[in-house]
Amino acid sequence: MEKMNCDIIRDLIPSYVDEVCSQATKECVEAHLDECGECRLIAARLRDSALSGEKLEQKGLDGLKKIKRALDYHRIINYGILLVLALYGIELFLAHNAGYAIFNRPWILETVCIIAVLASGLGRRDTRSPGRTAYLCGVFSFVLSIYCILLFCSFIMQLKPDMETIFGMEARKIGPFMNLQTAVVFIAQIGFFLYNLGCIIKQKQNCRWLLCLNIMGVFLAVNYDLHLYYMDSFETLKRAYLYATLEAVVPGVLGAGVSMAIAGAQKRRGGGEA
Repeated sequence: MEKMNCDIIRDLIPSYVDEVCSQATKECVEAHLDECGECRLIAARLRDSALSGEKLEQKGLDGLKKIKRALDYHRIINYGILLVLALYGIELFLAHNAGYAIFNRPWILETVCIIAVLASGLGRRDTRSPGRTAYLCGVFSFVLSIYCILLFCSFIMQLKPDMETIFGMEARKIGPFMNLQTAVVFIAQIGFFLYNLGCIIKQKQNCRWLLCLNIMGVFLAVNYDLHLYYMDSFETLKRAYLYATLEAVVPGVLGAGVSMAIAGAQKRRGGGEA
């Protein structure tokens, strides 16, 4: 009879532990547990198991919250970079305000933006390669950068103190023309940056190296526009053009290279874990 009682109680223990049984069943089980050490041990184990499940579930929820906070953090960084670049362009190309000290050393801001892009990818595993459109944006971004370099190289080579026409137009009109070219390149690079940022956030594609190329294109346009603004000597113009190009290209290429290396390492690690 005692064995039968234990079998019945053990069938009731799960509902007792989950607190879904009636009051009469609860009192009956508790009375039996007071007298039976073996059933009491079974009840304790079930209770510990239930608590462990709740803890695991809570850990899972905490993990999801941390991931969401991390994603928000990455978005804030990248949107912050976009906002800085946009405000930079508005001040420089629309308000024609080049008086800030940071504007005279654009490579500092470019380096900060690229480091922020690289930092925003830490802890993420965007193993998907950029799509065809993202690659096309990268190609157009690179072509625009080359166009900007060649345009100003040609401009510098033709520019002389007694020049009356450059590119088939009057010398007095060449300044506004070059300013317009840099502004168009700047806006296009911002557009490419925005598209690639969307690919990262919405599609989890690894486009950060493309962001670095976009930032490089932005600051090529900025550097050239600033040197037009501050140009005061024909003797130092070629050297200034070379410095302006290197100051934009070196951080951008290094940032893209580091980003691609990080992406490759994350992809190999993800493949190994899979």
